[in-house]
Amino acid sequence: MKNRLFIFSILLSLFAAPAVSEPFQVAVDHAKVLRLSRPAVSVIVGNSAIADAAVHDGQMLFITGKTFGSTNFIAIDKDGKTIINRSLQVLPADNRLTLLRGGYQRTYLCGDGCEPVPGIGDDAETFDRIMAQQKEKSDEGNAAAENE
Repeated sequence: MKNRLFIFSILLSLFAAPAVSEPFQVAVDHAKVLRLSRPAVSVIVGNSAIADAAVHDGQMLFITGKTFGSTNFIAIDKDGKTIINRSLQVLPADNRLTLLRGGYQRTYLCGDGCEPVPGIGDDAETFDRIMAQQKEKSDEGNAAAENE
């Protein structure tokens, strides 16, 4: 009986599903580095609205969180073989505050104080105003850099 149980446990372990690796996690508006076992020539993100990925030097990927959600990414080598196919979770940044008031949502980034930032689900007027301000600031910086 013990022999049968031992053989059964060995057979069960042979047919058990392989261990699933933990999802790669990154916060919204943050980037993380992932080092690969061999050089990649391409990386594909399942849903590019959730995250972005870039190959830096072949064995280093930069994964950037864009908005909350789950997707996956795949890195391919020069022979078209998969190096990694991994789940990806984009999580909220720890220092964000979402205010729900009267049917409107507004997002703030908080440190010593809180500043409004555009967030998914924010009311359109506030979101558009903040995005316009950020574009204006960026344009001013680019113009100043061009004049130097």
